[in-house]
Amino acid sequence: MDFDKADHESPYLSFLAAEFQKRGTKLRRTLSNKTKVHRMLREITVGGTHIGLPQQYNVLTSPNQITSESLGERAALKFAHGWSARGVMLLERTGAERYFDHFSLREWSLQEIREKQQETTASFPKKKPAWIIEEMLHGPQPGTIPFDYKFYMFQGQIGLVSQIDRNSSPLRNAFFDGNLNPLVEEQDFRLSSKIQPAAPLVPRSAVMLSRWAVELSQMTDAPFVRVDLYDTENGPYFGEFTFSSGAEHRRTIKFSRKMLNTFDHMFVNAEKMLNSDAVDLPESWSTLLQSTDSEALASQPLLSVTEYERLAHYLYNQGELGGFRLAEAQEALADHGADAAVNQYVSEAHRSAARWVKADRKSPPRGLREALQQVRKDHPPAQVIARKAHRTFRRLMQ
Repeated sequence: MDFDKADHESPYLSFLAAEFQKRGTKLRRTLSNKTKVHRMLREITVGGTHIGLPQQYNVLTSPNQITSESLGERAALKFAHGWSARGVMLLERTGAERYFDHFSLREWSLQEIREKQQETTASFPKKKPAWIIEEMLHGPQPGTIPFDYKFYMFQGQIGLVSQIDRNSSPLRNAFFDGNLNPLVEEQDFRLSSKIQPAAPLVPRSAVMLSRWAVELSQMTDAPFVRVDLYDTENGPYFGEFTFSSGAEHRRTIKFSRKMLNTFDHMFVNAEKMLNSDAVDLPESWSTLLQSTDSEALASQPLLSVTEYERLAHYLYNQGELGGFRLAEAQEALADHGADAAVNQYVSEAHRSAARWVKADRKSPPRGLREALQQVRKDHPPAQVIARKAHRTFRRLMQ
């Protein structure tokens, strides 16, 4: 399987590289500002509902302004102009001027927090220092930190969904294609050693997360934007717009050439749409969402938080039965007013995630897979031995 392309070979990668160096337009710069974009999003509705926005308690201009009073009992502290979670702390008070950071799993004194944030500014010397203190969100997935679902958007068309779990270190990452089918490591994508693979977990709010990603991407003047959203206990919450995805630009994540060809095709189509040219789009999850009444989508019934948590936790810990039970529970929502076509799509996504977990559980561990690949590469005559070892391992796992 061939992975990656040179930037000049790919319209999508070329765009990322250009935006990484300098944000292309005034609108993109505004949408990238975490404070300004919140003001804009308060005016937008989909199906009569607003996207969730973390309540911002304070905006600070110096680390010295970080105090026990400004942080309160629990808060998310974010460097306003950072990316890749740099400068993010999820703080919970443990004592006088002491906080546990759920992000780094360390306890810090107030002075240490200030020093860490001062160090963050050195990574962004051209940015005017600013920090946002906002509410800490809760999700129905395993762990304290809600999963981050990053939608790779091409003017209303979902190309990819990246599922980020920051409850472990290194972080865990899974991927879905634009139709919510789980992708396969070393077939569709390749991760660096800084990232762990994860089981795919279809979000509880999959319908409105996806619909909001469609809506928000069409606010932009860009053929590509990554819309980062959170699946919380209270539904979809906005994270940020990202026009220059650092993971792909720095190649900590590499996609197969087949996936990149898909992105390039969608990128070119998005450019045509921005120019008001007609584009013939295939039927997909994105087109289904846009052809369904937005109020019907917004009123779509959801699994209870308790039921989703229980089954999702089982699936995420390599128990495919949890995914099959999620699919059954999702299907049962048809009796409570769920749109039949939309609900069936989500049910099948849960079922696909379960099949992925079942297949992954029976495959060799990641380290063994890499060792076998190296054997095949370095010693072609040993390929037969490697295949036999693989088959023996699978028999033992059955």
